[in-house]
Amino acid sequence: MLNLDTARVPRWMYVAGIAASLVTWAAPRPARDPRVAIRIDCHADSPSCALASPFALDIWSEEQGPDVPLELVVRESSLTSLTAAHIDYQVTVANIDAVAEAEAQRLRQLDGSGDFFADYRDYAAITEHLHQLAALAPDRVTVQPIGVSLEGRPIWALKIGHGATKILINGTQHAREWISTMVNTSIADRLVRNYATDPAIQKFVDTTTLWVVPVVNPDGYQYTWGTDRYWRKNRRDRHGTDLNRNWAVAWGGAGASKQKGSDTYRGEYAFSEPETQALRDLAMRERFSLHLDFHAFSQLILYPWGWTAKPAADRDRFAGVGDKMASAMFAQHQINYRLMQSVELYPAAGTMEDWMYGEVGALSYTIELRPKSGLRSGFVLPPAQIKPTSDEGFAALLALRSAAK
Repeated sequence: MLNLDTARVPRWMYVAGIAASLVTWAAPRPARDPRVAIRIDCHADSPSCALASPFALDIWSEEQGPDVPLELVVRESSLTSLTAAHIDYQVTVANIDAVAEAEAQRLRQLDGSGDFFADYRDYAAITEHLHQLAALAPDRVTVQPIGVSLEGRPIWALKIGHGATKILINGTQHAREWISTMVNTSIADRLVRNYATDPAIQKFVDTTTLWVVPVVNPDGYQYTWGTDRYWRKNRRDRHGTDLNRNWAVAWGGAGASKQKGSDTYRGEYAFSEPETQALRDLAMRERFSLHLDFHAFSQLILYPWGWTAKPAADRDRFAGVGDKMASAMFAQHQINYRLMQSVELYPAAGTMEDWMYGEVGALSYTIELRPKSGLRSGFVLPPAQIKPTSDEGFAALLALRSAAK
C-alpha cells in the first residue's frame, strides 16, 4: 500500500472513497416484461428506424444514419407492435438484464487474487490497484485525488513520468462502459511495470508526463455494479447527468438533451457536475497537448468537432495522426477502428473531446472500444476481451505520442 502521507493524499478521502464503494450486489428482479436488444437495418427509403425509435428505452448505436443499422433496447411487449408496423428487426440479446445477472454471478466468485486484468474490477479494486502502482515506482509515479463525486467518492488520477509532453487519458465518463475503465488501468499498469524491460516504454515515460483517470464517474460506475448494469450518467438527483454533454464548448447544442430523463441530459449548465469540474481544473492547470477519452462501443476513432460539421482548423493533422493510431491498433489483433470527425457519427454538443481541443488546445480524440456492434454482448463485453482491447488502447497511445511530436 502506498504511504498516503508521502503521496499527500488526505487519509479521510481515501477511506471515504473505499467506504462509499462497498455496495452489495443487487440482483435484478425477474422481469415480467424483459428488456430486449434489437437491431434494425436503416435505409433511406424505409421509415422502419424512425418508426421504431419511439419504442426505445435505450439506443446502443454510436453510429447512426441512413444505411447504418440501429441498435436499440425495447420491452419484449413492444415487439408485437413493431411486427404489426411491418418493421423488420433482429433480436440480438433476448434479455439484457439476464445477461447482466450472469455477469454479476461470475463476478461474485472473484476473490481478488490472480491476474488483475482477467476480469472487470469495481471502484474499490481500481483504487487499490492505482495505489499499488504508485508504490512500485514512487520516483516517477504518484496517485492523487483530483476531485470528489456527488456521493463523496474521490476521483483518482495516476501521474506517470516527468517529461515535457503532457498527455491525459481517461475513461468511464459513461458508467456502463466498463472496458474503458480496464483499458485505462491496463495502460498505467504496463507503463509502470515494464519500464525497466521495455525500451519503448522507458522512452515514453522519460519524455512524457501522463495523467490517467480510469474512473471519471465513480458514482455511476458503482451503480452499474450494484443496481443497473446499463446506467450511463452520473447520479445527480437520481436522474443523472450525461458527463459527456456537460462540457462548455457548444454546451446545450445538438445531441444534448434538456430533458432530465434522457440519457444525453446535459445538466443545468456547463460544468454543473463535480466530475467534469475536476477534469476541467486538471486540464487547465496542466495544459495537456494530447488527450484520449476512452468509451465503448463501436470501434471508432473520433476527432473534433462533434457539435458542428465545420472542419476543425487542425483537421488534416487530426486525420493524419488518427490514421497512424488506427494502423497501430489494427496491428495488434487485426481489428479495424474507423476514423472520422465526430459529427459524422452524430451531432453531440458539450463533449470533452471538443472542449479539450477548443479550450485547452489539445489534440483530442475519443476512442470507442470493442465491440463493433451490440450483437451478443454490447456493453457486457466478455472478460476475455479485456487484454486484447487493452493492447489496442495502449498501441493508440504510443502512436499518438510518436506521431504528434
